[in-house]
Amino acid sequence: MARRVLEAELLANMGIRQEPLLGGKELTVVKEHKMHKSFGGTFSMQFNFDGSLLAVGFGSGGIQLFSGETGEMARELRACRQGGSSIMCLRWHPKEPHLLYAVDTEGHIFVYNTLTGELVTTITEQGNEINTIDFCVDGFNFATGGRDLNIRVYETKSNSLLKTFEGFNEKSIVTNKHNMGNTMRVFCIKFHPNNQFVFISGGWDNHIKIWDIRDNNGIKRNIWGPHVCGDALDMKDHTILSGQWTALHSLQEYDYTSGKVAREIKYPNKDGAFLYAAQYLNPDLVFAGGSGTNKAEIIDIKTSQSVGTYHLPGPVHCVDSANQGRVLAAGGIAPTFAMLSLA
Repeated sequence: MARRVLEAELLANMGIRQEPLLGGKELTVVKEHKMHKSFGGTFSMQFNFDGSLLAVGFGSGGIQLFSGETGEMARELRACRQGGSSIMCLRWHPKEPHLLYAVDTEGHIFVYNTLTGELVTTITEQGNEINTIDFCVDGFNFATGGRDLNIRVYETKSNSLLKTFEGFNEKSIVTNKHNMGNTMRVFCIKFHPNNQFVFISGGWDNHIKIWDIRDNNGIKRNIWGPHVCGDALDMKDHTILSGQWTALHSLQEYDYTSGKVAREIKYPNKDGAFLYAAQYLNPDLVFAGGSGTNKAEIIDIKTSQSVGTYHLPGPVHCVDSANQGRVLAAGGIAPTFAMLSLA
């Protein structure tokens, strides 16, 4: 929900007030995009803060922008190429909302000016495959994580590296296992919605880790449980949403303070959910999808009832939304992604 806070603040500065999403919650398709198989599927997507543009990253390295209103392509920032590296995560810059950050599996952070299409700069993390990136709520820092287990924190003014919180490997010396860094690949980082210094991370090591960039060690504590394989963590107030690549208990809310499961949200499935993506649409709804059902589901948090479903022809790898959940998108391994509307 840090993104939701940034979204609301930016729109307020533009004189736009977001109204709560009420009513019947009818899900409709704005545009379905069929791609050539050479695109390699859809690995990441994010709306800008006013929902007017959707950035989409593809498995063969392409990045395209689409109109949030019509669903039509507005600009290509980076062409797909044979054997290209997957664009694993996309984030819009909170302070300069025309800048788009993209990370790939060759360890690159690309920064694009979406008004001109110009590649502003490229940052390289040598030897890494970057799976995730996220901005803090005040927009002055961002953090990345991936294959090499390290969490890197950058400042946004010059895009320079501030800190590296090293992961745990066979050469690491650990005096306190509760403060141990990542032991397996990191797939998701999300900053706290009300604290610019705190963020959480998740990945293959079955822990949600809570970090503070003011601390020399970074890691503050661990919450055991979630097996995270995509952009499937979110936060609101003192609650952490977790989407897990598991058959059962795949969608849960954790209490930030105690680390205990606060709520089990039932994800509709017959043979297991296996979620890759999950986020809060607003305080009442979550949006999630994975490989168990090949569906993106909008679920009421309190009742666990599905209020909208979109079926893809393959596993769902990414979802996103803006404007309290009124505009949505979902994509995955199949050469198809969709832009949706909820009213």
